Amino acid sequence: MAQIEHVSDTALMVAACRALETDRPDGFVHDPFAASLAGEKGMAIARDASKIEWMCFGVGIRSRFIDEFLTRALLQGTIRTVVNLGAGLDTRPWRLHLPAGLRWIEVDFEDMLEYKADRLRAQQPRCILERMAADLTLPGDRERVFRAVGDAPTLMITEGLLMYLPRQALVALSSEAAATSRVRWWILDVSSTELMQRAHGDLIRDIESVRAEDHLTGREIIDVALSQGWKIERFCSYTRDAVRIAQDRIMKLAATERLPEPPPEDDPSGVYLFTRDS
Repeated sequence: MAQIEHVSDTALMVAACRALETDRPDGFVHDPFAASLAGEKGMAIARDASKIEWMCFGVGIRSRFIDEFLTRALLQGTIRTVVNLGAGLDTRPWRLHLPAGLRWIEVDFEDMLEYKADRLRAQQPRCILERMAADLTLPGDRERVFRAVGDAPTLMITEGLLMYLPRQALVALSSEAAATSRVRWWILDVSSTELMQRAHGDLIRDIESVRAEDHLTGREIIDVALSQGWKIERFCSYTRDAVRIAQDRIMKLAATERLPEPPPEDDPSGVYLFTRDS
């Protein structure tokens, strides 16, 4: 049985879920590169998961919400740079219609960047793509990344990243992004502990094993961002908004398995767009 042994393996799992979503006629994301990126290990991790249908549902909804937030933000015509921290196997520079002059910086571990570059070597990104190897838990690496981002108006993406970071790194990232560069938009996602357990089934133990010991919960992550001067511009809930756009899919799942109990009304799980003035 394939297992998650390193945090990078979660990127393989997420790519596998995007691949399975792409194969569905009612999938929430279309990613023709996902299967190749997931590879045998990623597909095995996903297919062995006890809650694979819910995992694909969650990854698909998250991808769709982030795509929508990003597209809407870029339509303003102000953003010149996107920096994707913990980019993993994200394929937005290839699969989305982006401005050709947009600067897109992918940041991740060197091994992950090299693996992805090799798998996509025959594909041409639709914007100006740069890659930076960095460990975001290290102050020097974060400073190097944000210095490279520079003074152009920038949107930051942290998809599926924040729940793995230690507290100190997350607090520092929240403050340093705007202090060292002109990051003024931030798309992030969070999931409550309850929703994580319901959506990942027996894989939750493997996921917990690669998270920092002092990682923060969904509500704590939002509180950190707010404490560092960020403001919530937009929020799409994984429960309320997902139900609104995916009622038919949920009913199909309900026909084959028992639906989990809904989380509380104030559950923070979802995708957020944060902004700040300075």
